[in-house]
Amino acid sequence: MAEEENVCQEMTTELEEQSAQVGLNISREKTMGITQRSSPQPIAVAQGNIEYVDRFIYLGSVISSDGDVEADINTLLVKAAAVFRRLDNVWRSSTLSLKIKLGLYTSFIVSTAIYASETWKSTARICQQLDVFHQRNLREILGITWKNHVTNMEVLSRTGQRRLQDTVAEKRLRMAGHIIRMPPGRPANHAMFWTPRGSGRRLGRPTKTWRSTFK
Repeated sequence: MAEEENVCQEMTTELEEQSAQVGLNISREKTMGITQRSSPQPIAVAQGNIEYVDRFIYLGSVISSDGDVEADINTLLVKAAAVFRRLDNVWRSSTLSLKIKLGLYTSFIVSTAIYASETWKSTARICQQLDVFHQRNLREILGITWKNHVTNMEVLSRTGQRRLQDTVAEKRLRMAGHIIRMPPGRPANHAMFWTPRGSGRRLGRPTKTWRSTFK
């Protein structure tokens, strides 16, 4: 990451040169850039310019140019829902106990849905998305439909689960605790108190961020 485009080119060039010394080559087709500027300068690598995109997937997470996490959350929920559907025979099985079903659900579905959720901000919309997804799945595992008139709290009680937003909040606090205990010179600790350079905040309501959520 760089605050100036020429610095980003220098870093890329140095990486390319150092890699070549040990027989590694950077693939231009697999290299992309994200910027917040409307007319970014081209960055050359492997005798060509890299492509600028609005978002890309890095280590399983969707990275967006605006820094927002909602695209990442939506993608993860879609993936988790697909896994849930593929295990439909498991949820409908009469030979498997509820304990086994919930263990599989937590291991495969929940872990996929909230992957890297420590870095998410918290808004009413995101919390609702998570809890609706969670409740829908638990009701299907229990074989409950809307006709049964069972409340969300009763569903959680029967399954011994809690709201998904609470699980994410706990993961966020746990990570924040690790960061705060780091020495001040560590990048993660520095980021907790860092204010980006710029022309100031735009008019209107401030954008909700991870740091504002934690505060």
